[in-house]
Amino acid sequence: MVQPRHIAVMIILGAMIFMSSCSEDFLEVTTNDQLDNSALATFEGVDALLTGAYSMLDGISYPFGWETATSGWVFSTIRGIESNKGSDAGDAASFNDIMTFSERATWPYNGLWSKWRAIYESISRCNSTLISARMAYESGTITEEQYLWFTGQARALRGFYHFEAWRLWADRTYNRFVPYVDEYADLYKVTNVEDIRSRIINDLEAGTHLPLNMTQVGRFNKPVSQVLLAKALMQ
Repeated sequence: MVQPRHIAVMIILGAMIFMSSCSEDFLEVTTNDQLDNSALATFEGVDALLTGAYSMLDGISYPFGWETATSGWVFSTIRGIESNKGSDAGDAASFNDIMTFSERATWPYNGLWSKWRAIYESISRCNSTLISARMAYESGTITEEQYLWFTGQARALRGFYHFEAWRLWADRTYNRFVPYVDEYADLYKVTNVEDIRSRIINDLEAGTHLPLNMTQVGRFNKPVSQVLLAKALMQ
Protein backbone atom coordinates (compact mmCIF):
# COMPACT_ATOMS: atom_id res chain seq x y z
CA MET A 1 0.00 0.00 0.00
CA VAL A 2 1.35 3.39 -1.04
CA GLN A 3 1.83 5.67 1.90
CA PRO A 4 0.32 9.24 1.78
CA ARG A 5 3.76 10.74 2.15
CA HIS A 6 4.96 8.79 -0.88
CA ILE A 7 2.02 10.12 -2.88
CA ALA A 8 2.90 13.69 -1.87
CA VAL A 9 6.53 13.17 -2.92
CA MET A 10 5.41 11.77 -6.30
CA ILE A 11 3.11 14.77 -6.89
CA ILE A 12 5.89 17.24 -6.08
CA LEU A 13 8.37 15.41 -8.33
CA GLY A 14 5.82 15.30 -11.15
CA ALA A 15 5.15 19.02 -10.81
CA MET A 16 8.88 19.78 -10.86
CA ILE A 17 9.39 17.69 -14.01
CA PHE A 18 6.41 19.39 -15.69
CA MET A 19 7.65 22.88 -14.79
CA SER A 20 11.21 22.15 -15.92
CA SER A 21 9.90 20.96 -19.31
CA CYS A 22 7.93 24.17 -19.88
CA SER A 23 9.23 27.52 -21.03
CA GLU A 24 8.81 30.71 -19.04
CA ASP A 25 6.31 32.13 -21.54
CA PHE A 26 3.54 31.85 -18.98
CA LEU A 27 5.26 34.63 -17.02
CA GLU A 28 4.68 37.08 -19.88
CA VAL A 29 1.23 38.52 -19.21
CA THR A 30 -0.28 41.15 -21.50
CA THR A 31 -1.46 44.19 -19.55
CA ASN A 32 -5.25 44.24 -19.40
CA ASP A 33 -5.60 47.96 -20.10
CA GLN A 34 -3.40 47.93 -23.23
CA LEU A 35 -4.02 46.67 -26.75
CA ASP A 36 -1.33 44.47 -28.23
CA ASN A 37 0.08 45.82 -31.50
CA SER A 38 -0.96 42.64 -33.31
CA ALA A 39 -4.60 43.28 -32.35
CA LEU A 40 -4.45 46.50 -34.36
CA ALA A 41 -2.71 44.99 -37.40
CA THR A 42 -5.55 45.81 -39.77
CA PHE A 43 -6.26 48.81 -42.00
CA GLU A 44 -8.71 50.22 -39.46
CA GLY A 45 -6.37 49.54 -36.53
CA VAL A 46 -3.32 51.14 -38.13
CA ASP A 47 -5.39 54.12 -39.27
CA ALA A 48 -6.68 54.60 -35.70
CA LEU A 49 -3.13 54.55 -34.34
CA LEU A 50 -2.04 57.07 -36.97
CA THR A 51 -4.97 59.32 -36.07
CA GLY A 52 -3.73 59.22 -32.48
CA ALA A 53 -0.28 60.33 -33.65
CA TYR A 54 -1.82 63.21 -35.61
CA SER A 55 -3.94 64.21 -32.62
CA MET A 56 -0.84 65.26 -30.68
CA LEU A 57 -0.19 68.13 -33.09
CA ASP A 58 -2.58 70.31 -31.08
CA GLY A 59 -1.24 69.06 -27.76
CA ILE A 60 -4.69 68.11 -26.46
CA SER A 61 -4.42 64.64 -24.98
CA TYR A 62 -4.62 63.92 -21.25
CA PRO A 63 -2.57 64.87 -19.29
CA PHE A 64 -1.32 67.39 -21.85
CA GLY A 65 -3.06 70.59 -22.90
CA TRP A 66 -2.94 73.31 -25.48
CA GLU A 67 0.33 74.61 -24.03
CA THR A 68 2.17 71.67 -25.64
CA ALA A 69 0.72 72.28 -29.11
CA THR A 70 3.14 72.33 -32.02
CA SER A 71 1.86 75.79 -33.01
CA GLY A 72 4.63 77.02 -30.71
CA TRP A 73 2.86 79.92 -29.07
CA VAL A 74 4.37 79.15 -25.66
CA PHE A 75 7.78 77.68 -26.43
CA SER A 76 8.55 79.70 -29.55
CA THR A 77 6.55 82.92 -29.68
CA ILE A 78 6.55 83.77 -25.96
CA ARG A 79 10.06 82.33 -25.49
CA GLY A 80 11.25 84.37 -28.46
CA ILE A 81 9.78 87.60 -26.98
CA GLU A 82 7.44 88.00 -29.93
CA SER A 83 4.38 87.65 -27.74
CA ASN A 84 3.33 88.36 -24.17
CA LYS A 85 1.36 85.91 -22.07
CA GLY A 86 -1.00 88.62 -20.89
CA SER A 87 -3.60 88.02 -18.17
CA ASP A 88 -2.33 88.19 -14.58
CA ALA A 89 0.80 86.84 -12.90
CA GLY A 90 -1.03 83.92 -11.28
CA ASP A 91 -2.50 82.64 -14.55
CA ALA A 92 -0.26 79.94 -16.08
CA ALA A 93 2.56 81.14 -13.84
CA SER A 94 5.19 79.00 -15.56
CA PHE A 95 4.73 81.11 -18.72
CA ASN A 96 6.14 84.06 -16.81
CA ASP A 97 9.33 82.10 -16.20
CA ILE A 98 9.53 81.07 -19.86
CA MET A 99 9.08 84.72 -20.82
CA THR A 100 11.89 85.85 -18.48
CA PHE A 101 14.34 83.02 -19.33
CA SER A 102 14.08 81.56 -15.82
CA GLU A 103 12.03 78.43 -16.51
CA ARG A 104 12.42 75.34 -14.38
CA ALA A 105 12.33 71.77 -15.69
CA THR A 106 10.24 70.70 -12.70
CA TRP A 107 7.16 72.78 -13.53
CA PRO A 108 4.47 70.06 -13.61
CA TYR A 109 1.97 72.09 -15.62
CA ASN A 110 2.34 74.44 -18.57
CA GLY A 111 6.09 73.99 -18.48
CA LEU A 112 9.02 72.18 -20.07
CA TRP A 113 8.16 68.95 -18.27
CA SER A 114 4.79 68.86 -20.05
CA LYS A 115 6.29 69.68 -23.44
CA TRP A 116 8.96 66.99 -23.12
CA ARG A 117 6.41 64.34 -22.20
CA ALA A 118 4.05 65.42 -24.96
CA ILE A 119 6.76 65.21 -27.62
CA TYR A 120 7.86 61.73 -26.67
CA GLU A 121 4.27 60.56 -26.28
CA SER A 122 3.75 61.77 -29.85
CA ILE A 123 6.83 59.85 -31.02
CA SER A 124 5.62 56.73 -29.20
CA ARG A 125 2.33 56.90 -31.09
CA CYS A 126 4.17 57.15 -34.40
CA ASN A 127 6.23 54.09 -33.49
CA SER A 128 3.13 52.10 -32.52
CA THR A 129 1.68 52.94 -35.93
CA LEU A 130 4.82 51.71 -37.68
CA ILE A 131 4.92 48.47 -35.69
CA SER A 132 1.29 47.61 -36.39
CA ALA A 133 1.61 48.64 -40.04
CA ARG A 134 4.50 46.23 -40.49
CA MET A 135 2.54 43.44 -38.80
CA ALA A 136 -0.49 44.17 -40.98
CA TYR A 137 1.59 44.14 -44.17
CA GLU A 138 3.37 40.91 -43.23
CA SER A 139 0.06 39.22 -42.40
CA GLY A 140 -1.54 40.43 -45.64
CA THR A 141 -4.29 42.56 -44.08
CA ILE A 142 -3.02 45.68 -45.88
CA THR A 143 -1.44 46.06 -49.31
CA GLU A 144 2.05 47.35 -50.03
CA GLU A 145 0.55 50.62 -51.27
CA GLN A 146 -1.40 51.03 -48.03
CA TYR A 147 1.69 50.12 -46.01
CA LEU A 148 3.76 52.83 -47.71
CA TRP A 149 0.88 55.30 -47.29
CA PHE A 150 0.73 54.68 -43.55
CA THR A 151 4.47 54.54 -42.91
CA GLY A 152 5.18 57.66 -44.98
CA GLN A 153 2.84 59.67 -42.77
CA ALA A 154 4.02 58.09 -39.50
CA ARG A 155 7.68 58.68 -40.30
CA ALA A 156 7.10 62.27 -41.42
CA LEU A 157 5.23 62.92 -38.16
CA ARG A 158 7.98 61.25 -36.15
CA GLY A 159 10.58 63.39 -37.89
CA PHE A 160 8.57 66.49 -37.15
CA TYR A 161 8.14 65.63 -33.45
CA HIS A 162 11.86 64.90 -33.09
CA PHE A 163 12.54 68.21 -34.84
CA GLU A 164 10.43 69.90 -32.16
CA ALA A 165 12.60 68.34 -29.46
CA TRP A 166 15.80 69.22 -31.29
CA ARG A 167 14.83 72.87 -31.69
CA LEU A 168 13.95 73.18 -28.03
CA TRP A 169 16.80 71.35 -26.33
CA ALA A 170 19.67 70.46 -28.65
CA ASP A 171 22.74 72.66 -28.77
CA ARG A 172 25.70 71.48 -30.82
CA THR A 173 27.96 74.15 -29.34
CA TYR A 174 27.75 72.48 -25.93
CA ASN A 175 27.24 68.93 -27.28
CA ARG A 176 23.71 68.80 -25.92
CA PHE A 177 21.44 66.45 -27.80
CA VAL A 178 18.02 64.84 -27.45
CA PRO A 179 17.07 61.15 -27.69
CA TYR A 180 15.97 59.67 -30.99
CA VAL A 181 13.45 56.88 -30.45
CA ASP A 182 12.29 54.66 -33.30
CA GLU A 183 10.18 51.50 -33.34
CA TYR A 184 13.26 49.31 -32.78
CA ALA A 185 14.67 51.23 -29.82
CA ASP A 186 15.39 49.50 -26.53
CA LEU A 187 13.78 51.97 -24.15
CA TYR A 188 16.15 50.87 -21.39
CA LYS A 189 19.16 51.91 -23.46
CA VAL A 190 18.02 55.19 -25.05
CA THR A 191 20.60 57.95 -24.67
CA ASN A 192 20.89 61.64 -25.51
CA VAL A 193 24.50 61.64 -26.72
CA GLU A 194 23.81 61.27 -30.47
CA ASP A 195 23.44 64.11 -32.96
CA ILE A 196 20.09 63.05 -34.44
CA ARG A 197 19.84 65.57 -37.29
CA SER A 198 20.42 63.00 -40.04
CA ARG A 199 17.74 60.73 -38.60
CA ILE A 200 15.25 63.60 -38.48
CA ILE A 201 16.02 64.34 -42.14
CA ASN A 202 15.57 60.67 -43.11
CA ASP A 203 12.14 60.55 -41.47
CA LEU A 204 10.99 63.78 -43.10
CA GLU A 205 12.27 62.57 -46.49
CA ALA A 206 10.05 59.50 -46.16
CA GLY A 207 7.06 61.83 -46.26
CA THR A 208 8.15 63.38 -49.56
CA HIS A 209 7.14 60.15 -51.32
CA LEU A 210 3.52 60.54 -50.25
CA PRO A 211 0.87 61.42 -52.85
CA LEU A 212 -0.33 64.96 -53.43
CA ASN A 213 -3.95 63.97 -52.79
CA MET A 214 -4.30 62.21 -49.43
CA THR A 215 -8.13 61.99 -49.72
CA GLN A 216 -8.60 63.66 -46.33
CA VAL A 217 -7.88 67.20 -45.21
CA GLY A 218 -5.23 67.48 -42.52
CA ARG A 219 -3.01 64.56 -43.44
CA PHE A 220 0.64 65.14 -44.28
CA ASN A 221 1.17 64.88 -48.03
CA LYS A 222 4.14 65.37 -50.35
CA PRO A 223 4.22 69.22 -50.31
CA VAL A 224 3.76 69.41 -46.51
CA SER A 225 6.63 66.98 -46.01
CA GLN A 226 8.79 68.92 -48.48
CA VAL A 227 8.18 72.18 -46.61
CA LEU A 228 8.99 70.58 -43.23
CA LEU A 229 12.11 69.02 -44.71
CA ALA A 230 13.24 72.39 -46.08
CA LYS A 231 12.60 74.02 -42.71
CA ALA A 232 14.64 71.34 -40.92
CA LEU A 233 17.52 71.67 -43.40
CA MET A 234 17.59 75.44 -42.92
CA GLN A 235 17.59 75.22 -39.13
